[in-house]
Amino acid sequence: MAITATQTPNIPFNMAYGPNPVTLSGLTTNQDKYVLQIFKLGGAEPIADLRQSPNRIGKAIFDIQNSLQTLVGPSNNNLDGLHDLSIIAQANQRLRIADGELQQYILKIGDETNGTVTVDQWNGTYTTLGGLQPYYVEQFPTDDYIPAVTTSVAGCTTVNRFGNALSDNQWSISKFDTNDEILDDFTESFSDRIDVHNVYMDDQCTKSFYNLLERGQAAGQELQGIEAYWIVTYTGAQYDQLEYVLNTQANGGGPNVGQDDGVVPTQNYLINTIATGPANIAFSGIINASTTHYYILPTVQTDQCDFQYGENLMEGSAWRAQRYNIIKEDCNDYPHIQFAWMNSKGMRDQFTFTKKNEKSVKVKRNEFLKEAADYNGSSYSVDIHDRGYTTYSQQIKEVYTVTSGFINDQEAQNLESLIRSADVNVRFSEGDLANQWQPVRLQTNSYIQKTNRKDRLFQYTITFTIAHNLKSQRG
Repeated sequence: MAITATQTPNIPFNMAYGPNPVTLSGLTTNQDKYVLQIFKLGGAEPIADLRQSPNRIGKAIFDIQNSLQTLVGPSNNNLDGLHDLSIIAQANQRLRIADGELQQYILKIGDETNGTVTVDQWNGTYTTLGGLQPYYVEQFPTDDYIPAVTTSVAGCTTVNRFGNALSDNQWSISKFDTNDEILDDFTESFSDRIDVHNVYMDDQCTKSFYNLLERGQAAGQELQGIEAYWIVTYTGAQYDQLEYVLNTQANGGGPNVGQDDGVVPTQNYLINTIATGPANIAFSGIINASTTHYYILPTVQTDQCDFQYGENLMEGSAWRAQRYNIIKEDCNDYPHIQFAWMNSKGMRDQFTFTKKNEKSVKVKRNEFLKEAADYNGSSYSVDIHDRGYTTYSQQIKEVYTVTSGFINDQEAQNLESLIRSADVNVRFSEGDLANQWQPVRLQTNSYIQKTNRKDRLFQYTITFTIAHNLKSQRG
């Protein structure tokens, strides 16, 4: 009897930090152990070779999450500063594909008999993201992040299920509560809920999406993933400007080279990140001092429809629209400190602290007592300037304590994601490294939930240290 897998990780993707069960069956009495091998897509050598004797009912249950966790990690190459013109390599790139956060792999299964291993490839290509899922969730709910689309006889794209961003943000509003002028044109292809973010004019933000579609009836070849992003700005409820950014390799995305190429996303192209913060977008000239809010709308290809704003682009969003409210700085605000962190989906979220912040320096010295007299000299003498206790080495830590403004319940939930994160960066608005993202270590290691119901107006305070200590010459 051949070895078969009756249970495997979720397709199209699953999270590395959560259950990833593989159950094998079919071992005969002449075979010793089950064998499960994991290969990176395109790799010739396994990154894991797992073997297990059959259990009491003749099967073997593997949980490969520990192996998958070695394949993924936090975002590389300053994703939070995407399209920051001070970074030359990113100056012309509004988008980014996955860079370390995702890996595709295949499974080979078989048996070991008398020390000889026989394996065959199991059907399917699997994808793992670096995010987490609760222990009781066997398969990550990918339908929440992948839109379902169909194409009508007339060639128009219809969204039957909208996708979420790869974000922990919980703040959303109804599309019918915006009263924004141009959104009337987008209502038919617009998620019922809109994700909301409060940002400041100098904030740098990004938002990531899983770049794949569930293609239904008569879906055209060009309809494969995110085709472009609409960016719509407002002054009050009055529509101001509109542009779209094509998801092409020239813009840092892809896999399309040109519009309507219809290339199926795979490997790193399965995650698509767009620069969304006011500071990231301001370089394009679409945001100005009068802008009060704007929308980021990930859209898809469509044909033979009444185009008002862009040829062959659905006038709407297949993933949840992202609304950014630009908050004017209060005159009593402290210098802003913006956090960016790896969220539970393996991508990035951001939040800015605007109230009281304090810097302290902690020094730990390694000292020895140096005699004032030099006993290797020709005679005993003491100079009043000779040092006694001398610092051989010292450790210098910069410690910051920062306080948020008054926030709502949904923003507080987002900060819980920050406290739990293993990879946090900070951007200072003033100082020698202003507007540069720096890695930090959170010293705040607990989170007490606050809500408007029990706490009324509330804030959060977080303490952190810079991830690299200052270097000091010894005495």
